[in-house]
Amino acid sequence: MKILVISDTHGDTDKAEEVIRSYRDIDLIIHLGDYFRDAQKLAALFPQIPMEYIYGNSDFMIGDVVAEKTLRYEGKIIFITHGHRYSVKWDYDKLHKKAEEINADLLLFGHTHVGDKVEKNGYILLNPGSISDPREDSGRSYALVSICCGKIETEIVCV
Repeated sequence: MKILVISDTHGDTDKAEEVIRSYRDIDLIIHLGDYFRDAQKLAALFPQIPMEYIYGNSDFMIGDVVAEKTLRYEGKIIFITHGHRYSVKWDYDKLHKKAEEINADLLLFGHTHVGDKVEKNGYILLNPGSISDPREDSGRSYALVSICCGKIETEIVCV
């Protein structure tokens, strides 16, 4: 299974659309918030690819959209959150606690607009950065996640 992970599009989906079109083998897209309506737009543009999304701190009038989800794919537990509720701009302590609490294999988050990956105690914390609005000279980025044969492989891709 191949998953494209994006975050923090903030109303600009041009680069996300370009990236999605460049892959023919994506099984799932995950959007980590800011703005979840961008995820809905992308889902309408690419109805053949399932989409999971949550809201972020810059999303308003959210209706029934949730702030976080626990997903299960290929026998792996994937937790998705925007990150603002976990104080990710200061440290990842709350994320580590959450991953251990739910026995996550992969915890995906955004909010900082800077890609990052941390492996610890058998799980991975992964921030794809922002595909539309990068910060700290990080450049635009997204992440690819591959789940195969019981293993998770991840990559942050700069565009």
